[in-house]
Amino acid sequence: MIRSRLTPRRIVGLCLLVAVFGTSDGAAAAGVSPLASPGPLRLLDNTQGVSLSEVLIDLQGSTGDPQRDASLGEQARDLVGMGAGERFNELIADSAMLRIRRISGVRSATYRLQARINPDTVALVVTVKLETGEAAVAEPSGVFPERAIAPFPVLYRSDRSLVRVILNGGSGVFTDGNPWFGNPATFTRGNPLVQDPAVGAGTRGRATWIENYAEYGLGGSMQVGDSPYYLYGAATALTAMSAGRDIFRDDTRWTTNIEDLYAGLLYVSPRTGMKGNMSIGRQNFTLNDGFLISQYGSQYNAGPRPGVYLAPRTAHDFAALGQATIGRWTLQGFYLDPNEYEPIESNTRVAGTNLRYTVTPQFYGDATLIQVPQSATRYLVPDGPPLGRAGLTTLAAHLRWSDRRHLSGVWTETEVAHQTNEHFPMSAWAGYGTLGYLASAWPWNPSLSYRYAYFSGDDPRSSRYERFDPLFSGGLSEWLQGISLAKALSQGNRASHRVRFNVSPMAGVDLTLDYFLHFADEFNNRGGNPALSQLSSKDLGHELQLVARWSISRNLYFLGVAASAWPGAAVRQATPDGAAKPWSSFQAQVFWNF
Repeated sequence: MIRSRLTPRRIVGLCLLVAVFGTSDGAAAAGVSPLASPGPLRLLDNTQGVSLSEVLIDLQGSTGDPQRDASLGEQARDLVGMGAGERFNELIADSAMLRIRRISGVRSATYRLQARINPDTVALVVTVKLETGEAAVAEPSGVFPERAIAPFPVLYRSDRSLVRVILNGGSGVFTDGNPWFGNPATFTRGNPLVQDPAVGAGTRGRATWIENYAEYGLGGSMQVGDSPYYLYGAATALTAMSAGRDIFRDDTRWTTNIEDLYAGLLYVSPRTGMKGNMSIGRQNFTLNDGFLISQYGSQYNAGPRPGVYLAPRTAHDFAALGQATIGRWTLQGFYLDPNEYEPIESNTRVAGTNLRYTVTPQFYGDATLIQVPQSATRYLVPDGPPLGRAGLTTLAAHLRWSDRRHLSGVWTETEVAHQTNEHFPMSAWAGYGTLGYLASAWPWNPSLSYRYAYFSGDDPRSSRYERFDPLFSGGLSEWLQGISLAKALSQGNRASHRVRFNVSPMAGVDLTLDYFLHFADEFNNRGGNPALSQLSSKDLGHELQLVARWSISRNLYFLGVAASAWPGAAVRQATPDGAAKPWSSFQAQVFWNF
């Protein structure tokens, strides 16, 4: 029998294992890192909310003075307004280009997002073209000043302000074979997201459907006089539709709702590099790589809300975010009201802080404190009344390291979290450790990594509650942990092994092959899928998943998925005849933006 209990001693050992390769000192030079990407896979420039693994300054041209060139690169980095571990915001990036273009010796400044080891963490690459002479004041440009459509989506741009149209969307075709392992009535009965909760999804042998969405609105930024303060904000709506038989229902439906509606104030010192950022309203937020909080994990894109696989909704109903950076230290605070499906709204509120120290762009660590002051969510226990999520406290520590000078191509990452509750005895653990290697000098830039992830289950024999609450963990690449199995398994009470192989056969194309193997921590699985509340085996299943990403152009991005999930003994024995079938999924998605 495989026992996956992660004790505090084993957690410490796991941290030492992934950090054993040492430390580094000093700042990385401006330019693109050799550990930059499994290939030059450019992401759409409006990939809001993704975690930035680093900010790279790509200097092109020269002022004629190498020392001045290096100084201009550092000035540009200080004016970006975002750094490693922070979430990407398109409006802040746009305003940063305005600031950098005003530096004497800079001819132009543009940015792009480039995929890293995984597409949930990306690098912001700022290309700064240098020239001799002083900076010239740019004439206003855009649709309105030029009275032309060519500058679209920029309506107005000057050296201090920007107003632009936000317009993006996606379309997808999906087909799943044997959804819910061929037993939809078993694994979806009573689920309020299905069309008829009394009988389950009713998908039979195959579900095939299409999804489309478009997000549209306005966004902009403006410098406040000659001060280092900048106002920014956005207002968008989102229309989504679905037709065909998906894994929950078969009615054609569409909705239109407000997506983003927020305003922010950014401070960027041109002399010291200090920066601060405050924003409030409907906006997205992801903490690190989504291990605890993801912009996808806290939204409902299912049931009456079309977009179960495209997942177009990423904004919280309300989010108040604050951040300050001084030198290598970054402190951020957040208060979230997640965008939940109203009939099963839990009224959960999340408040937290995160303190990060950046040693180099590739080596940083942070600590997080998250509290849940309000929630209607209940934890089921074998005996007695349910326990409440309100009062939950999560403490987490996170570390990511790579150093191309000492161990080129090697990267490690780990995070460990512990939970307690002020209203009842609770001690729950979660953590993961990743070790990987990228052979950037080889053809196709292959990379190979292994990750072990663990979320504790509740031992009924203990006087404490021990099932880890994953809060709003999520994200396709990192914490969905399998396209199909994740829909039947909850994150809690699960230990997972993941082996990932990645290649880039040509510029703009990336192929990722993931293999997942899942085991339960405890036989008691209350809090997961009702059909699996009491397990007869700890073997949950395994899944093979191939993801293809193609950056077709600056405005067009393709995502293809082929996956097959094989149910373990625990899943098979939960079905009436024990004949659970492998669940396959094939997806073709195209995302676009202007």
